[in-house]
Amino acid sequence: MNRGIQGPEPLIIDPHYSPQFFAELWGMSPATVVRWFQDMDGVLKLGESSRNAKRSRVELRIPYSLAMREYQRRAAPR
Repeated sequence: MNRGIQGPEPLIIDPHYSPQFFAELWGMSPATVVRWFQDMDGVLKLGESSRNAKRSRVELRIPYSLAMREYQRRAAPR
């Protein structure tokens, strides 16, 4: 019996969704969702910053688990 050998830990994949997805789910504007999550750790930022001071377009992809935690935090009675 090999007591010291353990199998690999299960791989947990957290799906990422757009602000539009969560805006529709929660009945709010995509701009609000972007404001909530744009500076949070764990949010993927797709796109490049502008090099010539023009407005750049960066798309966010928000992990489902992070979004649900933040929504519950904001929706909780104070």
